Amino acid sequence: MSDPAAQALQPRLLQAQTGGSAGSSTGNTGSGSGNSDPARPGLSQQQRASQKKAQVRAFPRAKKLEKLGVFSACKAIDTCKCNGWKNPNPPSAPRMDLQQQAASLSESCRSCEHSLADHVSHLENVSEDEINRLLGMVVDVENLFMSVHKEEDTDTKQVYFYLFKLLRKSILQMSQPVVEGSLGSPPFEKPNIEQGVLNFVQYKFSHLAPKERQTMFELSKMFLLCLNYWKLETPTQYRQRTQKDDGTALQSGLHQVWLCYCHVPQSNDSLPRYETTQVFGRSLLKSIFIVTRRQLLEKFRVEKDKLLPEKRTLILTHFPKFLSMLEEEIYGENSPIWEADFTVPASDGTQLGHQTVISPAAVSGSPALPKGLSGVSAVGNVESGGAEPHTGEKRKISEALTLEDCQANPCDGRHPDGAG
Repeated sequence: MSDPAAQALQPRLLQAQTGGSAGSSTGNTGSGSGNSDPARPGLSQQQRASQKKAQVRAFPRAKKLEKLGVFSACKAIDTCKCNGWKNPNPPSAPRMDLQQQAASLSESCRSCEHSLADHVSHLENVSEDEINRLLGMVVDVENLFMSVHKEEDTDTKQVYFYLFKLLRKSILQMSQPVVEGSLGSPPFEKPNIEQGVLNFVQYKFSHLAPKERQTMFELSKMFLLCLNYWKLETPTQYRQRTQKDDGTALQSGLHQVWLCYCHVPQSNDSLPRYETTQVFGRSLLKSIFIVTRRQLLEKFRVEKDKLLPEKRTLILTHFPKFLSMLEEEIYGENSPIWEADFTVPASDGTQLGHQTVISPAAVSGSPALPKGLSGVSAVGNVESGGAEPHTGEKRKISEALTLEDCQANPCDGRHPDGAG
């Protein structure tokens, strides 16, 4: 029996395969600024997802129920294995589902021949707010479906597959998606990257005059902001770059968790999102700093003409030195900036204060950030196509779905929720 969700997503796959979507190359790391849609310059993945959700949430109630019915198991009889209503008159072209008139609740499913009402009976008395929340997850499921089939990196594909399954389970059970894994819940390290970098500024620059010290503080804010939106290298790229397997297991685990908690939720806001610099610490920074610094400095060099003249010297001259000094503290065995009780003796009463934590709002306002990096979204590959999925019988969704499950379910062109 075909999976109705896969059938419903076929128009979007067709659209992606015929050039209707844009995304950065799956092998690229960096700011993700190449993810903008050529047809709509400057429109980020996050903006497109938000627009799609606004469209869907503006549907009349009947159309909303039809869309949710595709992801809802049939409840007509206990023996029915249909795991979603299939439209007997599917849209014939991409995006036609937005204009097509809503199906009647009495309309029979093309798979099990039970009515749409039998698939959405559990939504009869559900509030409009809850319906809209579920629809937001549906849009994210569609995006992740595209990601699974576009992504070429095996490790990343597995994480997309896991998140796809997690959101489908949450829609079916009308629950909040909760990512579970061996690292537990965020934060994963203390002190976090943000606090470590602030400690570094105090440790190295607290003796400077206020104006010079503020310059270092601005550079630290810029670095933290870039790191929160930077697309990190995959474990495969890490192995290719280092030509060794040492540390790959740790880097792979950190990369998976970063994808789940920081990267993917930027364009799929049904998932809880955390800032990279606030939930990870020295371990992640050690594994990414060398390559990220090189990419970051190269981006500034290439885009130097976009910098304000008064910022050009700061970024092109002082920022490389700042990062070189930070590197010593990241990899140095005895650096005090990572100690839980780090403190610097007061000097002239002009310290920044080691308890200060930069909020995302404060970082995003950094005047040192060049145009083109401010607010850039690093999430890519959420509207891209791939092989036609293989569909199968309805399965019971696991009650204990964890991040480790994704490693046992490699995606090989099948529909992520279908039987093998």
